[in-house]
Amino acid sequence: MSSPPPPPPPPQPPLFGLFRELLANGVALGVRDYLDGLRALQLGFGDGGRGELRDLALVLWARSDDERRLISRWFADVPVAGQPLLDAVEEALHAAAAPAAERAGETRRTGAAPAGGQGSGAPPSASGGDAAATPAAVRARVSFAGAHAGGGLPVPRLAAEPAIGEDYVLQPQTPLGLRELAVLWRRYRRSTRRGPRRELDLAATIGERCRRGLLSRPVYRARRGNSARLLVLADASPSMDPWRPFLATLAESLRFGRLASAELRYFSNLPRRQLFADADHCHPQPLDDVLRRHAGGGLLVVSDAGSARGYLNRRRALQTATFLAAARRFFPAIAWLNPMPRERWAGTTAALVAAGPDVVMLPLDATQVLRAVDILRGNK
Repeated sequence: MSSPPPPPPPPQPPLFGLFRELLANGVALGVRDYLDGLRALQLGFGDGGRGELRDLALVLWARSDDERRLISRWFADVPVAGQPLLDAVEEALHAAAAPAAERAGETRRTGAAPAGGQGSGAPPSASGGDAAATPAAVRARVSFAGAHAGGGLPVPRLAAEPAIGEDYVLQPQTPLGLRELAVLWRRYRRSTRRGPRRELDLAATIGERCRRGLLSRPVYRARRGNSARLLVLADASPSMDPWRPFLATLAESLRFGRLASAELRYFSNLPRRQLFADADHCHPQPLDDVLRRHAGGGLLVVSDAGSARGYLNRRRALQTATFLAAARRFFPAIAWLNPMPRERWAGTTAALVAAGPDVVMLPLDATQVLRAVDILRGNK
C-alpha cells in the first residue's frame, strides 16, 4: 500500500519575497513597513490584479526612482501565483487576525453591515445564507505623510497601527544627543581654586586693612575652576553594536564637558587586564595604569552586562564584581549605565552585577544619566 503524498509546503506570506529582495538591495525598510503592507492587503487594497498590487508596493515602499525600478522589475520577473491573491492573504493573516475574523464571522451570522461600511449591498453566497462583505466595504482611510527633500514619494500610513508588544528602532539614533550629554557633564563639578592669584579677595583685603590700619596692596586669590575628573569605560563587545553611535556621541561630548580631565576607554564584555583606546580594540593599555592615572575622580561604566542577549553567566558576574571591588580603591564614586531597560535585567548577569555593593546600575536615559552624574559628585 503506497504512502500518501507529502503535504504541499505552506504558502509564503504575501509580498514577503519582494520585501526580502528590497532589504537585500539596501532599501531601508523595517518590520512596521511590512506590517503596513499586510494590513493594506487585508483591507482590500491591491486586490484588483497584478498591476494594482505593484502600484500598492510602489506607494508603500518606493522612495526613489531606483527603488521604483527595482519593484517594477521584481513584478515583471516573478511568475504569477497559481492561487488567488486574497486566498493567500487570508491564510497568511489568519493567526494574527483571529479576533478580527471572529468579529467578522459574527457580523456575517447576524447579516449586519460592517462598521463604517456602505451597507449590505453584497450578493448572497451560494449557500443562500450569509452575506459576504466586499473588499470595498472595509477599506480604511489612508493618510500620506509629507515627502522630504530627496525622499521620493510620500509613504501612506494606516490609521490602525498593528499590535506590537515592544517598540523597535530600525534607524540609527542615539538615546541622548551631543548637546544633552555636554550639558549633563557640565553639571559634574568640583570647584577648587588653583592657578595664579588674579581674583580680588574682598574679605581678606578688608581684614588686612583693619589689622594694619593701612593697605599697601589688595589681597588676591586664585580663581575657582572645575577640578572634576572622569574615566568612562565602555563595552564594545558585539552585543553593544546597536549602541555604537551612542558611544561615538559620548566620546565627542566629553570634549565639551569643561571637565579637568575626561578619558574614554573600551573593553569587551568586562574590564580585564587591558583597556583599549578605540572601539575596535586597538592600542591596548594596562588596566591598572589607567585606573591609577584617574584615581580620585569618577568612574562611569557603560555596558549591557549580558542583558542584551538574556544570558546568565555567574563567572562573568563574579569577575565583574572583582573588578569593581578593585576599582573602588581608586574611585570614591562609581556609576553604571545599562542601555537595556530595567525589566530586561531579570535573570541575566546584569541583575547579579546590579545587586552588588560597589556600583549603582541605572538604565540609559536622560533622567538616569543625570542621576549618575549626581552619584559621581558624591550625592547618593
